[in-house]
Amino acid sequence: MNIACGNVQDLLIPLVEYPHIREDSSLRDAFVAIEQGLTTGKRFRHVLVLDDKDNLVGLMGMRDILRGIFPDYLRATLPGQSRDETTSLPQYPALALLWQDSFHTQSREAASKPVKPHMAPVTVTVSPSDPVTKAAYLMVFTDSSMLPVVENHSVVGVIRMVDVFNEASKVVLHG
Repeated sequence: MNIACGNVQDLLIPLVEYPHIREDSSLRDAFVAIEQGLTTGKRFRHVLVLDDKDNLVGLMGMRDILRGIFPDYLRATLPGQSRDETTSLPQYPALALLWQDSFHTQSREAASKPVKPHMAPVTVTVSPSDPVTKAAYLMVFTDSSMLPVVENHSVVGVIRMVDVFNEASKVVLHG
């Protein structure tokens, strides 16, 4: 397939094959959804979040899921805490070491929290008939590694950056 004339549907991963959970699910459910993909050899890094009518209401990447189990003292900015301008990291990384002592217990407890406060909003989608070049453009300029594919207001699957890159690579390297 030539990326310049291929459509999103050519690279689409159908919804039934992609990790997805309900908006009332727990963070543990998000971990399970990602883990199931990994055990089948698929390297999914996001989970789609759907409402009870299968409408797409959010996304969760691995970073969002991990952030969800962080203790409050790692998520909050402390009074007077500043960020190092060169690294954008808090100047108190020792707080992460405190988490080590309670990681097992605290993480299991935090995993029972709902996903809704931790999911990211859906900011951009593509349709199956859109050209792959449109998906590539949107991924690059929105810094997204995956885009939901929506048809008639329903999510039908996703297109991933790795698949778009592989198609571009074929064109660049093999004409």
